[in-house]
Amino acid sequence: MTVMHFIIFMLLFLGLDIALNLLTKKLIKFLGIDFLFLASWLAGINYGIIPGIVVATVLLAEHSLLHPSKSQFILFSFPAQLIAVLLGYFLGMNGFGISLVAYQIVNTGIMFATGGFGPLFVAFLVVNSLFNVIVYRVLLAVG
Repeated sequence: MTVMHFIIFMLLFLGLDIALNLLTKKLIKFLGIDFLFLASWLAGINYGIIPGIVVATVLLAEHSLLHPSKSQFILFSFPAQLIAVLLGYFLGMNGFGISLVAYQIVNTGIMFATGGFGPLFVAFLVVNSLFNVIVYRVLLAVG
């Protein structure tokens, strides 16, 4: 893969994440429908660890800017992003389920540690997991 492919990949997911964030911020004011996990995981698979970390960092920054009231929790999720990148890199596409579960376990631990765990976070976990499973299945279907 070339640098240009990576830049296009990152810009595509950045644009999609901005669009989803703006849409959900206006309509349902709820986090969970985003590409923080999936883009980082796919970048780890397709481009490697360092490019995956770059994608994760860019999307975390964008997500935090669009959701300033929750930015501390978003930024604290960086270790979960690293897990997504690493598991993507080492397990590949077949490791989706393990990667998503590990990502959500790390996120849950972070939320417990930072005081962000509660009913809204549980709802976030459910919506976020469902969203990622749906997008993953679409990716598999289109090949």
